Amino acid sequence: MEAPASSDATILEMAEEKSGRRARSADPEELRAEDLAARFGEGIRMARQTRGWTQVELAEAAGLSSNYVARLERGELGASLFVAHQICSALETDIGAVLKQQGGAPRTGRRRL
Repeated sequence: MEAPASSDATILEMAEEKSGRRARSADPEELRAEDLAARFGEGIRMARQTRGWTQVELAEAAGLSSNYVARLERGELGASLFVAHQICSALETDIGAVLKQQGGAPRTGRRRL
């Protein structure tokens, strides 16, 4: 006979069900959705800046709003495959290349004037 689950585990499972989220894996190799969104956002920011484009110019070329592009770059939102394809097509690159982008200027959270 199995031991009953601890009340902490049961509470966690109930909270996960209610929120629609699953517990994060302890596997360090697993890429979380938040990490993927942040990596994609940083990659499109770097690719956009390499082209010398503003967020507005990228948004227009991809058929998106500039606010949406800004939120993607900050990693606040995750792009659907369709949106990722639109952005990468506008930047004349592919999703894999954007996700591999590394380095660049560190984000300070402040705007340049």
